[in-house]
Amino acid sequence: MKRTRRRFLAVLAAGVTGSVAGCGGDGRSETPTETATRTSTATPTETATVTETATPTPTDTATATATPTETATATATPATDPDQVVAVAPDGFVFAPETFEVPVGATVQWRWEGDFHNVKPEDGGAPGASEWTGTPGSESKTYRTGYVYDHTFDVPGEYSYYCHPHQSLGMVGSFTVTE
Repeated sequence: MKRTRRRFLAVLAAGVTGSVAGCGGDGRSETPTETATRTSTATPTETATVTETATPTPTDTATATATPTETATATATPATDPDQVVAVAPDGFVFAPETFEVPVGATVQWRWEGDFHNVKPEDGGAPGASEWTGTPGSESKTYRTGYVYDHTFDVPGEYSYYCHPHQSLGMVGSFTVTE
């Protein structure tokens, strides 16, 4: 019986294999069919061309080229022999002397002995014809110890000035330019 079963299975397997192989029929078709054929066509692809540009190589020159450099703080050449010297903050928030008098054409020199101060005329603190504006820069521009500011006064009259950051602490001064 074992043999019969094996034989049966072998015949069955052969039949199934033959059926599967021949499931398409005998290869002949009563109705002609169209078969689409695909043809692969190569399409040219554009390739980007990279052009290299030569970078100029620096060359040494026989003489140095001057490069302008900004100065961080405007510095005036101090007068060698000013007519009046005013110390800025020698002992706290003061000008020393606080008041003085000079003739027309005199040069007044302010010398910083403390940091973060400036000299600015009060509103209406200079005669109308005077062009005096105090230290260079805005009211918030301050200077440090060692800074020197000169101005020659050609317009007679009463002048009053202050240190902008310390005016509320009483750091004010005045002077008179006489004819």
